[in-house]
Amino acid sequence: MTLTFAVILSILLITTILIAMGIFFYTTAIKGRSKPSIRQVRAQQYITQGNFITAKDEIEQDIKDNPGDGLNYYALGVIHYSLKQFNRALKNLKQAVFIDRNNEDAWFLMGRICYERYDFDKAEKYFVKAIEINSAMIKARFGMASILFERGNIDEAADHYAKIIETDPVNANAHYNLGSCYLEKEMFKEAIKEHEIAARLDSDNAYAYYWIGYSYMQLNDKGRAVEAFAKSLDRGYEGAAEALKNLI
Repeated sequence: MTLTFAVILSILLITTILIAMGIFFYTTAIKGRSKPSIRQVRAQQYITQGNFITAKDEIEQDIKDNPGDGLNYYALGVIHYSLKQFNRALKNLKQAVFIDRNNEDAWFLMGRICYERYDFDKAEKYFVKAIEINSAMIKARFGMASILFERGNIDEAADHYAKIIETDPVNANAHYNLGSCYLEKEMFKEAIKEHEIAARLDSDNAYAYYWIGYSYMQLNDKGRAVEAFAKSLDRGYEGAAEALKNLI
């Protein structure tokens, strides 16, 4: 069985995760690194305002004073990424990890850029590096799981979603996507369990209810299938109307 949109939330998540631009200096600095400089703090403020050009100017000035500060190159990577200047972003991010090999945020952002370019081999390499540094890095695990699922490595993808849930038990997307992995393996009872959790955590998730209905259909439970499809349709997924039509 090939699912057409069972993992849509996983794919959307990895392409829409924010890099926490407003706090990117502090997230890297608190891990035993030096405090942000005055220019870095100002750049951070400009970034939160969406003023990336002025932020870039501040960082480039700071590089002149602190050429060995990897945080500056990470900041430039974020800025160039925000400006959709991906080659420049990668160049600066590589410099950031050359200076500080443990900057998991830089490794992740390199992975994200490669993912968006459909260069999944490189994206996987960078996501793996981020996870090696921080095994609880949820956004990197979502990226890895998306790649693994698309390659048909369902068990490995499921393992990443399960680890995300260990870190964040109320992560609706992780439960939804773990359920999608179970669907792919035709483990319908397990899929129902995960999609029901996802639906409880995100009551507007029309897709979760649709797949609950689909799973009940495979288990020959027409009544519960109709109930789930109706909830899916009520939440805006028109595809559930066809499923209901075939059942009623």
